Amino acid sequence: MGKKGKIVGLILSLCLAWGASRALAQGTGTLVITCVDSAGQPLKDVNLTVMSLQVQKVLEAKSDKEGKAVFKKLDPGVYRVIGRRKGYDPIAREPLMVVAEKETAVTLPFQTGEVTKKLYFEDPALIQQANQLLQEGFQALQQQRFSEAAEKLEQLLRIAPGNAEARFFYGVALAQQRKWDEGEKQMRLAIEMNPNEPRYREVVERLPEFRKHDELHEAGQRAMQNRDFKTAIAKFTELLALQPENTDVRYNLALAYANDGQYDKAIEIIDEAIRRRPQEAEYQRLKSQILEHKEYATIQKANEILAEGDQLLRDGKYQEALQKYETARQMIAREEPSIWFAMGRCYVGLQQPDKAIAAYHKAIELNPRKPEYHQALALLYLNEGRLAEALRAYTEAYAQLGEPVDERLFELGQLLIQENKLDMAAQVFERVLELNPNHAESYYELGVYNFYNADKGRARTLLTKYIEIGKDPKHLEDAKNILTVMGRQTRPRRR
Repeated sequence: MGKKGKIVGLILSLCLAWGASRALAQGTGTLVITCVDSAGQPLKDVNLTVMSLQVQKVLEAKSDKEGKAVFKKLDPGVYRVIGRRKGYDPIAREPLMVVAEKETAVTLPFQTGEVTKKLYFEDPALIQQANQLLQEGFQALQQQRFSEAAEKLEQLLRIAPGNAEARFFYGVALAQQRKWDEGEKQMRLAIEMNPNEPRYREVVERLPEFRKHDELHEAGQRAMQNRDFKTAIAKFTELLALQPENTDVRYNLALAYANDGQYDKAIEIIDEAIRRRPQEAEYQRLKSQILEHKEYATIQKANEILAEGDQLLRDGKYQEALQKYETARQMIAREEPSIWFAMGRCYVGLQQPDKAIAAYHKAIELNPRKPEYHQALALLYLNEGRLAEALRAYTEAYAQLGEPVDERLFELGQLLIQENKLDMAAQVFERVLELNPNHAESYYELGVYNFYNADKGRARTLLTKYIEIGKDPKHLEDAKNILTVMGRQTRPRRR
């Protein structure tokens, strides 16, 4: 993808308006016409007519023995020159520029033929056809349909071979197709036809520059197609030095930098193009694409770093893993909860519980629907002896999982009993009963706990409730035995 450099834009700006700047002096120009035959020898007694194309003014003369005729004191402006001589085809030159206080010299090369042959502007049908071809040729040129423009203008030159304007733009159309030598030849012919037209000379003088620009552009585009982005950058950079005002070159250079992965440089360049031409929607689209690709590339790189961190975490290299996670986190524009969770695990490994808790809380804040975040936080609280906070975290975790909270907490209480953390287990069972007052097994476990921890009254209440609603035969038998023992004021040994 790339935008084509427009040589024609400059050429047309130089050339399209006839008479945009005309001298005001009157009768101060000189026109010297030289008539020659096909061998280049002077041709005498040629009837010459000089006709202004701006005002109703016609002058006539004959060539002398040297084939020359001089028209003096002509008003500056645009003229048509017509030459006729018996035994030769008539010939015309137009538009011919006469400049104040300067001499314009034109050579008319005659070919043998019929003097009575009509020129195109003497035939209404040919005039109409020529005008149509000229209009179509100019329109195609402006729309950069250069092959079509060359075809139309070539047809026009068959009708009006002396039309310097058509000849010049025919050369422009050829040059735009990289037919540089033929294009220059046609432009120089236009200069011979109309030597005082400054537009023609200016373009021809700058043709090597245009050619160099086009070669650099094409080299850059070829490099882009070959995915040789560094060469493309070099070519477009050189072209931009020659055409610093050409925003399309900046567009192509930004594109090359983006494809090379140098996104910040690409954004800098396309921003300058947008500043110069803010109305250009294509520039804005390219910037959006560059930003998208930059974000994607950043995420890809961050993912690679995160994978390295995960491996270090598995290897128990917590400090190194933490550095990887921190680097990746700063690369990504938005906060990722998974990174904070991994950092929390690193802090646990480093025995920095406060930082681990803070990291887990951040992960939960960013994504509260991840039960493993809540579970990790709950376990950390539990290991730190912060049971109330652990229970809140477990409750949130099981709620996110859609599991019965009372049953999962009851299982936690049983696990704590196995670890001989009886006081903590009792608090868990109390929490279960808050959630589910009919959770029978929690009554049993609390009843046994209180029996062995001297709160006989509460033990009696809890075990009595269990006998009412409990279903486990073994636990029912134990509960009845404990109540019997309590009635005898005897403390049995716990199984």
